Amino acid sequence: MRVMIDWDLCIGAGLCLAESPAAFELVETAEGPRAILRAPDDDGRLEAAARRCPTMAIRLWDASGQQRYPPPAG
Repeated sequence: MRVMIDWDLCIGAGLCLAESPAAFELVETAEGPRAILRAPDDDGRLEAAARRCPTMAIRLWDASGQQRYPPPAG
């Protein structure tokens, strides 16, 4: 699973970290806390973490390159 965190959307709420502490970490930036991916995790946990993000800052793609979350428009 490929993971991208959009720092323009991330507000550092930490809900991804609560769902998948092995995969995510919060770091301090000049704009405030932001999430980073620090290690792989189970696909189900990554998807659950993405779904908990209040700003939908986490995007997921499967091994074939299909976007899994958020679902593509259309």
